[in-house]
Amino acid sequence: MMLPKNKFLFLVLVTLGSCAQNTKNQENMSAEYRDKIKNIYKEVKTYNYNPTYQFKYDKFNCPMELYINDVLVFYLGSGGKSTGEQNIDIPQYILKSGTQSIRVKIYPLLDKNKNFEKFVSKSALLTLRVVHGEYYKMKFEDFKEVFRMKLPKVEQELPYIELKGEFEAIVPYELEGWRNGVDLSKEDSKKLEEEVLGRLKEIASLYENKDIEGLAREHYKYLTEYYKSMYYNKKEDSKWEEEIQEALDESTKTELLAGRMKIMGEGKIVTVLIENGVFRNKSVIRTKVDKAYDFYPQYFYRPAPGAQLEVIR
Repeated sequence: MMLPKNKFLFLVLVTLGSCAQNTKNQENMSAEYRDKIKNIYKEVKTYNYNPTYQFKYDKFNCPMELYINDVLVFYLGSGGKSTGEQNIDIPQYILKSGTQSIRVKIYPLLDKNKNFEKFVSKSALLTLRVVHGEYYKMKFEDFKEVFRMKLPKVEQELPYIELKGEFEAIVPYELEGWRNGVDLSKEDSKKLEEEVLGRLKEIASLYENKDIEGLAREHYKYLTEYYKSMYYNKKEDSKWEEEIQEALDESTKTELLAGRMKIMGEGKIVTVLIENGVFRNKSVIRTKVDKAYDFYPQYFYRPAPGAQLEVIR
């Protein structure tokens, strides 16, 4: 049946208008979480004193893991001597004022095959400190020390050495983090690992497809807390999108590697990390950039029983 010209034109206009509206909605939706991240700085408060807590270390021949409040902050697999005292910011692992735990696990050196030797090197040396101060207002040498520990001389053949301690932190912010999360150590480990791997596969596909909005949605909660802990209250502090965009533009391949599930944060954080070799404790999500790799860690927690695992660090 032939439609009258004016009716046909009306249908075309309605259809085109509908398509335009759908496209507009998709465009609006596609920038929702990127826009939220760009505007986190507006929610960030600053105070009379804005302390950043740092872990400082000077080491020789001691690969090590650092845990703050039972969360793996970093792993250094290299031997040799550090070039002077090194520092790492740790405020995102301090959720509120009070007693904080610190644990350092020291390993043997790596052999030529990048596997651990049998025992910790007897030449291993380590001095570590925790300090706090305010960026741009204080010199690093004026940061106040609140904790110090030194590795005793290694005289026995030990497969690893663990040092533990506590320090008091006073911070003006309070983060929810994983504090009220479900105790994952009580869940079925096999089912939990399948779930974690499933979530990692989903997130790896976002990196592979260079889906910045999808990554923004996954990381919004974590970034909100990170910005607050670092007092990022200026528009120019909101560089996450341009940095991740640049990194993914340079990447040519995304991989999801094999690894081992690791539960931390007193049972409330879970992830999967590479177990052995030169990339030990790196994320199983990595992208290839020229002749190097970028690794993207994802620390999950479960906000409530039955809820999906969410990225929290």
